[in-house]
This record gives sequence, C-alpha cells and structure tokens, in this order.
Amino acid sequence: MLNLPRWQNWTITGVTLLSLLLALPNLLPGAVLRYLPSWYANNVINLGLDLSGGAHLLFDVDIRSVVRQRLIDLSDSIRIELRKQQLQARDITSDGTALTLTLREGTDAARVAQVIRDIEPGVLDVTNPSPTTLRVAYTQQELTQRRQQVLDQSIEIVRKRVDETGTKEPTIQRQGDERILVQVPGVENPDELIKLISTTAKMEFRLEGVGATILRPTKEGWDQVWPELAASERWQKETNKTLIAEEICRRQPSACMPVSRRVVVSGEELTDAQATFDQQTNRPIVSFRFTTSGGRAFCRATTDNVGKPLAIVLDERVISAPVIQSSICGGSGIITGNFTVQQTNELALQLRSGALPATLTVIERRTVGADLGADAIRAGTIAAIVGTVLVIAFMFLAYGPIFGGFANLAMAVNLLMVFAGMSLLGASLTLPGIAGLVLTVGMAVDSNVLIYERVREEQDLGRPPISALTAGYERALSAIIDANLTTLIAGILMFGFGSGPIKGFATTLSLGLLTSMFSSIIFTRMVLGLWLRHRRTKALVI
Repeated sequence: MLNLPRWQNWTITGVTLLSLLLALPNLLPGAVLRYLPSWYANNVINLGLDLSGGAHLLFDVDIRSVVRQRLIDLSDSIRIELRKQQLQARDITSDGTALTLTLREGTDAARVAQVIRDIEPGVLDVTNPSPTTLRVAYTQQELTQRRQQVLDQSIEIVRKRVDETGTKEPTIQRQGDERILVQVPGVENPDELIKLISTTAKMEFRLEGVGATILRPTKEGWDQVWPELAASERWQKETNKTLIAEEICRRQPSACMPVSRRVVVSGEELTDAQATFDQQTNRPIVSFRFTTSGGRAFCRATTDNVGKPLAIVLDERVISAPVIQSSICGGSGIITGNFTVQQTNELALQLRSGALPATLTVIERRTVGADLGADAIRAGTIAAIVGTVLVIAFMFLAYGPIFGGFANLAMAVNLLMVFAGMSLLGASLTLPGIAGLVLTVGMAVDSNVLIYERVREEQDLGRPPISALTAGYERALSAIIDANLTTLIAGILMFGFGSGPIKGFATTLSLGLLTSMFSSIIFTRMVLGLWLRHRRTKALVI
C-alpha cells in the first residue's frame, strides 16, 4: 500500500529531522557555532590531510632493542638447556648483536654448539672463535625477517591507536628499513599524538617476593627523577628503559618497588580494556578481560598469593600495586590509580591496540599545510554544485515540477543523511570523498528514475494513480536493491582493503548508497502518499 500507517510516517519524519539536526553543524557558519554547546558544535566532518593539512611525524623503530631483548631471552634458554644436558658455561655475555659463551676447560664445545642450535633450529649461527669460546648470533635472514615483522606489527598498532574506528584516514606507511611515516589530518598540536603513538604499552603483572631481582620505579619516582636524567646527554641517547628505571631506583630507592623476574600474566593475554568508573568511589579506572589461558594463570596467581602485593607494570613503571584480597578467577579485573578520565581513556586504547614490539622515537615532526587546500575545496565544491544543479534540472524536465520536485527533495535528504553519518563516525572528508559525494547525487535520483518509469508503464496500462504508484514501487524495488547492493559490496571492499584516498571515496559512496535506499524509497513513498491523500488527483502528470 502507498499510504503508510501514521506511526511509520512519524518515524520517517523523525529520522529525517534527526539527520538534519546532526548535519546542521556542518552547514552553519562559525559565527553561529560559537553560540552553540561545544558537544554539538564540534560534531562536524573533519577535513582530510589533502584539504586541511595536519601533523607530519617520522618515527624511528628501535630494532636493535628488539634484538638485544631477544638475545637476553636466548641466554636464559641456553642456561636452562645446558643445565639439563649437564653442561656448563662459565659466563654468557651480550654485546647487543651476539652472545659470547666462555666455556670451562674440558667442556665439549661441539656438543654445546649443537644444544644451542636445537633451541631455535635454523635461525642461529654458532661459531667457535677459540676452544673455550662460542659466539651465538641470529642469521642475517632471520634478522631481516624479524625487522619486517617488527615494522609491520608497529604500523598496525599505530594505525589502531590513531584511527581505531577506521574513519580518520591517516597516512601510515613504512619509510626505509627502520622508519614509519605518520600523517594525521586536522591535528595542529602533535604532542598528544606523539604520546599516544610512542607509548610502548607493555603491561605485565608481577608479584613482590623474596629474591626479587628487578626494580621498577613508581610513577611518582619517575616523574621526580626523570627530568634530571632527560637533561643529561647520556640519557638522551639511552633507549633501554630498563637501565633508565634502574638508574632512577638507584638515585631514589624509596620510589621503587622490588618485583619478581617472573611475569604472572603479560599484556598479550588481554582481550579487551575499557575506561570506566569505580561504582563505589566514582574514580576513573580501567577494566580489562583476559584470554582463557590468561584468566587461568591470573586465577592461580591470586589464589596462591592472597595478602601479597601484585604489581601492575606498564612500560617499566609500577602504575598500581594492590594487595590481593582474594582469588580473582572471573577472567577480568580493574586497574586503579590516580588517573584522570583522559589518562584512563588513553591507557585503555593503548592496551586494546596492543604493545609496540619496539620503541618508537620521533626524529621529525612538523605541522603540514593542505596539499591542495582552498583551491581543491573550491574546485570540489563547484563540481558538486554544478553536478547537483544539472541533476535537479534533469529531474524537473523529465518528470515535471511535482514528481521531479519530490525526487530532488529526496536527494537533499540523502545528502543530509550522508553528512549526519560522517559526523557521527568522525569521518574525514578528502578530495576523493567529494568525488564520492558527487557520485552519490546521481545515485540518489537513480532509484526514483526506476520507480517513475515503472509508474509510467503502469499508468499506460490504465491503472488509477494510487494503484500505478503502488505497483511502480513494488516492481522497481528488486532492481533498486540489486543495483545498490552490488555497488555497496564494491564500496565495502574498497574500504576494507584500500587506504587513504580510496577509503575516503568508499566512505561517502557507501554511506550515500545506504541513505539513498531510505530517501528514494521510504521517504518519497511517504511524501507521495501524503500528497495523493490531500490532492486526490485522478491522473498523474509524470
């Protein structure tokens, strides 16, 4: 039926008005927005890097620290395996690129070398510089592969932190063998962005116990002593946070907490982290959930250590050290501390995105202007206006002032809904996005063209107005869905596998297709039903 129930008419009208309300901040001048609440006035579409400029950051990925840490882990494994085989090494040292084993007199060097090779088959290069010395290093192929893995993982984590929703369209790409280029549109002050990106966010749960061998500074100690170290030329070059932490603890022992070398649960076992509030104190906290294996390990640790402190270590700092009151076996927990709301949001985002595999150091930072700027906006706006005017003129000429006017009204509603959707998603509008909007204008009236042509056919067969319109909508529906669905699939694939400009085009195109289904089928059906109810026309001029 063409006439819709009253509740459906009110629902369609409400959705249309809500879209207008959400899109309005994008259409109002700045002088008017200043008098509106900030939460509403700031709900606008961001301009992409090619239109508005943004932050340009170049990070150096500390691959060497990854190799150093891997060699430290390897040395522990070597000691354990040699002990199992009743072999001994007098000393194991590392220079950051290889391990040097000093053997005791009479130790079978060939047998020790084979034990070491079996620890990580195919990736260790073991040489024998002297009868009592072995040199262990990773092969060049393994180092190259590891460097690629660290870079790829770092890029993916940076992308999650910068653009968790996938709508800001940053440029994040590899540059050279050990660098990552990050460009984010609309960012004027890159300091907060640098802090968000470069924080390693390596979280560990460690127990305080007898024989603890690692010292970690509390946040207060770090903040008190670190400014002094930062001014030192030596520590400006030092990237090993463990050494920095130990130096702080040496200078201010009261600010440190001894923790066990053994990690109870690592941050890799987290599946989710959210910023929330403590229901009793209303203080900002971070809630988290473990994987199944992580939950079991956490349950065992808390069951066996009731009454003992559990240190939550983030990037070499103890951010919280609560005393275990009882077993925690639900697979979840909370992190408390003297956090602000912003700090809990940042911490939760960093934990969700995962820990960086290597330290990122900013080696270049600047705020860049738009690549195309005002000229691109002006040209894109002119193209959109010209395209819209031509489409409006065509619909009036082809279908008359009434039906052409309804189709053009639906097109306007469609554009409003696209703007509203982009505002809600926080999407960025790029020059390719403007091209997607121009295409959306044409797609918005395409469905009405199919409907009107069907109505003409039904009217030529002698059907009355209401029957012709009803049949036109019903028979054109399948063709409209097929056409929009196939194009929507292409848009989703472009968004999923594309990047940068391709995502900008896919965002506006996909939103336009979804909203055009509402505006051209549902909205115009309501408007035509109301018009026929009041006009009671006996013939359709279409």
